[in-house]
Amino acid sequence: MRSLLQAWDGILTTTAPDLVVADYAPAVNMMARGRIPLIVTGNGFTAPPGNMKRFPPLHRVAPPRWNEDETLLVVNRALQSLNRPALEHLPHIFAGDAQIVLTFPVLDPYDLQRSDPLAGPILDAAPLESRKDADDVFVYLSQGVLSRLPFDIVQTLLPLASRLVISAPDMTREQSDILARNGARMSSQHLPLSETLAASRLVIHFGGGGLAAHAIAAGAPQLIFATHIEQLLNGLQIEKAGLGKVVDSFIPEIDPAQPLRDILADDSLRQQTALAGHAHRNMLNTMKPLETFEAAALKLLGL
Repeated sequence: MRSLLQAWDGILTTTAPDLVVADYAPAVNMMARGRIPLIVTGNGFTAPPGNMKRFPPLHRVAPPRWNEDETLLVVNRALQSLNRPALEHLPHIFAGDAQIVLTFPVLDPYDLQRSDPLAGPILDAAPLESRKDADDVFVYLSQGVLSRLPFDIVQTLLPLASRLVISAPDMTREQSDILARNGARMSSQHLPLSETLAASRLVIHFGGGGLAAHAIAAGAPQLIFATHIEQLLNGLQIEKAGLGKVVDSFIPEIDPAQPLRDILADDSLRQQTALAGHAHRNMLNTMKPLETFEAAALKLLGL
């Protein structure tokens, strides 16, 4: 911990910035706070409220690995050895002069602990409403995660091949060929997200916050294949809100085919996501994340 903090101290001393913007970087937060104006940013998971007294347990997949009080002692010893003020509570590692959280409240795992409003997600383009006759199943399996699934993704998707629009960089040539021969439309390019979601009856993905937020605003149901805790938390939030389902890959015997069939047959869920999409598109009319960030930065810079 001391080496990490000392390295950030060297960077800040050498570069002498007028403002630090930190995304999921608690070490630089601690070295900048009270010394250089600091904006802490990120999504709901990566930017926990900095004013909490303790971190709440967010899941029951495994017990906490480290004792929070012991961790606080270690952090404070390292800070004091570098003549930095000690923390009163461990969540203060995420405190700054401003905190800008870039997501919808429905995707915030700290929604019960957070008192300040969220800035809202930054989307590539304005979301279009999912069409009532939408029939595609959009499958986005981001790079570096596919190998973690405990089930055969091709066999899971094959019954729907004629409806699939797939972007999956990690799929092997053999897997892609099988799906393509059965009618799936495979893409190696970045698809225009708004248009793709508007034509989608269902979105299948790993639970990344950006795509999850865009699908919510489009009013498209989601099926999340969660392979790590942040994805699982996003999936659970979506499931709790009645906007989709999550397949928990921490349960090796999980059968993804059943929730896939269920979600496609659930007209009430489709209606619920359409209503939520309308509400969230209205929220985006008042949520101005880039303007919020710019205003906070200019204020801290004294401009």
